[in-house]
Amino acid sequence: MALDYFDGHVYNIIDESKTVKRFQIEFKDLDIFNYTAGQYVKVDMPIDDKKTYRQYSIASAPDNSNKIELLIVYNPVGKGTNYLFKEVKVGTILKVSKALGRFVLPESSDKEICFICTGVGLAPFRSMYLDVLNNNKNFKKLNLVFGSRTEDDLLYKEELEELNKKYNNFNYYPTLSRSSENWTGRKGYVHDIYKELYKNSPDAQFYLCGWDAMISEAKNNLKELGYQRRDILFEKYD
Repeated sequence: MALDYFDGHVYNIIDESKTVKRFQIEFKDLDIFNYTAGQYVKVDMPIDDKKTYRQYSIASAPDNSNKIELLIVYNPVGKGTNYLFKEVKVGTILKVSKALGRFVLPESSDKEICFICTGVGLAPFRSMYLDVLNNNKNFKKLNLVFGSRTEDDLLYKEELEELNKKYNNFNYYPTLSRSSENWTGRKGYVHDIYKELYKNSPDAQFYLCGWDAMISEAKNNLKELGYQRRDILFEKYD
């Protein structure tokens, strides 16, 4: 069955960091672009490659509009990101698929939800926690453990700090692997943080997104803490 693609009009591009851009896209032929928080889209591009599309998680929360946001990191050897970063401008029309994927939250949960991610692995989780918080959904607690190299690499930094202050059931735990002397927050990698938070094995569901090595280590660590495979969901980078 052929996959449906829509004309996505790029109406804004934001430099989120030195290597990451936020592409904001509007589907003018649609009243609503339907998706569930955590899903992804395929973007078809005019590149010379066997696979002309690339998959990107939607970083915005569903709001019954015809707009979405994609959070994309530049890869110097990647044909897809070279096209997006060097050729795509405000006004460019991208061919974007319907929303796909089953990496989503339940409608509610009496378990703690722990998101563990690095870099642009934050994208599907931003969609999820904004959906929960904006719509006051019935979730016990959301913990976001987010790893970056430096403070300049922290994505949506001000937004996350504000959410951390505003909501009692949302906790933001950033950690830096290459922090400066001025950084007063957590240092190191994500693994130390969630191992401390869950050392007593409270009832929880884990969502992981990032590079394969991080996910593999996190899965092993969580199993050592007593969690089962059914408690751990993940999505890897290509």
